Amino acid sequence: MKTILIMALPELLAPAGNWEKLQIAIAYGADAVYFGGQQFSLRRHAGNFSPDEISRAISYCRQHSVKAYLTLNLLPYNHDFSTLSEFLTALKPQPPDALIVGDPGVIALCRKMLPQVPLHLSTQANTLNLHTAQFWYEQGLSRVNLARELSLPDLARIVSEVPGLECEVFVHGAMCMAYSGRCLLSAALTGRHANRGDCAQPCRWGYALQEETRPGEFMPIEEDERGSYIFNARDLCLLARLPELKAAGLHSFKIEGRMKSAYYVAVVTRVYRQALDLLKNSALTSFAPEQLEEWKNELTRVSHRRYTEGFIDPVLEASGSPPRELQYLESSAYIRSYHYCALVIEVLENNPENNNCRVRLKVKDRLISGGEIEVITPDLKDFMTTIDSLVNESGEKIDTAHPGTMAVAHCRGQLQVGNILRQPVTG
Repeated sequence: MKTILIMALPELLAPAGNWEKLQIAIAYGADAVYFGGQQFSLRRHAGNFSPDEISRAISYCRQHSVKAYLTLNLLPYNHDFSTLSEFLTALKPQPPDALIVGDPGVIALCRKMLPQVPLHLSTQANTLNLHTAQFWYEQGLSRVNLARELSLPDLARIVSEVPGLECEVFVHGAMCMAYSGRCLLSAALTGRHANRGDCAQPCRWGYALQEETRPGEFMPIEEDERGSYIFNARDLCLLARLPELKAAGLHSFKIEGRMKSAYYVAVVTRVYRQALDLLKNSALTSFAPEQLEEWKNELTRVSHRRYTEGFIDPVLEASGSPPRELQYLESSAYIRSYHYCALVIEVLENNPENNNCRVRLKVKDRLISGGEIEVITPDLKDFMTTIDSLVNESGEKIDTAHPGTMAVAHCRGQLQVGNILRQPVTG
């Protein structure tokens, strides 16, 4: 097998939409996490962190030797800046390891108020070329998230020709139908502004054509009775290309998904952690096909749209447009092959001699007493268990625990805090 120069292992950067997801991301292998406050973040509905929670989250990350990056990538108006100043002042006692920013005015204010905190440029800034990357480096930014629309040769050239600048790329997750997420479709159709953190995702809706003189007569753009999902992008998955991205000198591999479940964060972070660890002391140019297939199968067990490698290969259609396979026109529905059933939040009793335990669960999907269920773990020692009994919050024995409730389960095996219970979708 051909070898390449061994380079430093890129950072694995995982999403932390709330406190639970932050803990899961760290437990399942993230080197760094990114999260937002209740203001100035582009994921307003992700269950963001209050000022006190931000400080606590940063402390928790430091205790686990994980970097904490705070998002300030909202595109602000004049009236936002007085509140932003107060927000930055509150960060001074316990600043994050970096601020993720996208607006020049915000950048200037951050440099003035928190000069010691590194600034990372958001994907919202749409960095597509080395000249723009060089410009931001000269403005004092230490890292740039390069646009998803760049090919591998483009990425490698920016890294090599702007030495000293850390370059970050998305390797997994949802993709926007607009360049680097700069979309006005939601604001135009619903009044919810994507660049203010409130996207309604109208790109996932079905569309049909109506002729002006025939109101109410909708003609599918594609031959499909449901209409056509003409804006619907597939999900990005660059797992197989990690060796090449590492060889190109990228500093950080980022996973999209602050709005996704803790189960998604656990599974995706764990897979990419395994892949990166395999590259740690290796000069492989590709993963073994059987290993890659195993990882890809695991990635299909989270809720996702059909996967694509996006723009990583420099191939355009004759028209100069992106390849058609980036869009999935038949449906915008998620593919769900597994139920995320529960998260272990407390171990009440462990009996190694009898190989059973009693745990407190945060129930995410219907959980049935007596059923067999799979347990996934951060240390990759997954196993099957049986739930022998369930008790609700009132101490009553129940046959079924429902989503949104807490339950105590008596299980076979040795479960730990942070373990996740899942089952295949049937029927």
